[in-house]
Amino acid sequence: MLDATNSEQLASDLREFASPWEIHQATEELSPALPDDPGLYMFVWRPPFQFHVGTMPTHGSFPQLLYIGQAGASNNDRGNTIRLRYKDYRRHLRGNPEDLWTQAEPENRNQRLTRYLSLRPLEFWCATVPERSRIEGLEKRLIRLYNPPLNDRGRPKLRARLGSPRSAWSA
Repeated sequence: MLDATNSEQLASDLREFASPWEIHQATEELSPALPDDPGLYMFVWRPPFQFHVGTMPTHGSFPQLLYIGQAGASNNDRGNTIRLRYKDYRRHLRGNPEDLWTQAEPENRNQRLTRYLSLRPLEFWCATVPERSRIEGLEKRLIRLYNPPLNDRGRPKLRARLGSPRSAWSA
């Protein structure tokens, strides 16, 4: 995970190297409206509920960042754009959100994507990054910051502490 200083630096780098984030509702018909450029994208679930803490409700929704990806990061990947990457995910949007509660745990990436990208309301966020050499580093830093559940690679690893759990609690 990143500390406050690294988070501020990431935000600054995104302002410098990426366009402002565009936010769209994730639908099967969205792809023609998306940039045909390299960049970053995220799937964000925004469930419509509020937490009540004491007598005060939280404001707005409680967004959950599910997946972070990139398009066109390398010279070998020049034809890969945000629009084309979104088209690859459209089939996962057709899933039934009720399956989240009724099916066995998904065993692979495709099953996880189909299961969780069916949640609604689902947003697709994207930002173009003209300087292709910056895309992969920005993506890795976003994954380390947000630790999205559908990303397999680049997520921070939690390590067990040596010693007994009891000693940690008794201190």
